[in-house]
Amino acid sequence: MKKVNYCFLVVLVVLLAWQGAVAKETSTAQGWFQKGVAYEKQGVYGEAIKMYTRAIELQRDYAEAYFKRGKAYRVQSPSESNEALEDFTVTIKLAPTNGEAYYERGLLYAYLLYNENAVADMRTAASLGHEGARLWLLSPEEREAEEAKEDSRYIYLGNYMPSGNEPMVHFDFNKANIKNQYYALLDEVAMVVKDTLPEVNIIVAGYADSIGTKKYNHKLSMNRARAIESYLEVKHGIQPDRVILKAFGENGPIATNETEEGRAKNRRVELLGMKK
Repeated sequence: MKKVNYCFLVVLVVLLAWQGAVAKETSTAQGWFQKGVAYEKQGVYGEAIKMYTRAIELQRDYAEAYFKRGKAYRVQSPSESNEALEDFTVTIKLAPTNGEAYYERGLLYAYLLYNENAVADMRTAASLGHEGARLWLLSPEEREAEEAKEDSRYIYLGNYMPSGNEPMVHFDFNKANIKNQYYALLDEVAMVVKDTLPEVNIIVAGYADSIGTKKYNHKLSMNRARAIESYLEVKHGIQPDRVILKAFGENGPIATNETEEGRAKNRRVELLGMKK
């Protein structure tokens, strides 16, 4: 009987110690903040927002908690744009040199079509050294010129296409099959790389929107690139050794992933020439 009581006492002590540790962890703003980060990594944004809010309640000047909560609001639902905007604004007030906060607020302003505010925030972010903001401010022509300077091996195929169309193919949600409307575009690309640029290889880069896991989106983007490669080989005899496949998954979006229109633009394959 004494042995049983002793074991019970040990278990009780361990349990009380564990509860004390948990209580200590969640009694600080940092503890709640870390819980929010953990939920956000799992994609559970509603719970993450609650955790960041508890952190803010305990520490009103917790700039990073405001920033993280703002991003969670933005990702969770476009209808919560005002909440996100308010959190980014508070972050900037508390940490005026946080270039990432200006950048995120600039993206949100652009989404809400407050273009002047978006440009102002992007300029501030760029002045603070934010590369994404600097690139955002470039015109398409300036961005193309900069990319050409960075690596002269790359060739924009659209400059050689008689139609003037952009060498880009878009896909339906969760699909990798080529829609009929893009056959003519791919036929034109094939003509360019066979007749006009015979010494150029083709980079076929696949992308996906942000719905789904990163692993799944990477696989989906590769399947889209392979569909283009197969079409060029079967229909036009372009050998695989001239094609360089790349899969970027949900990375490198060209539009917001918070709207269906934006996600539709991101589900794509881009074709680019590269000198051998």
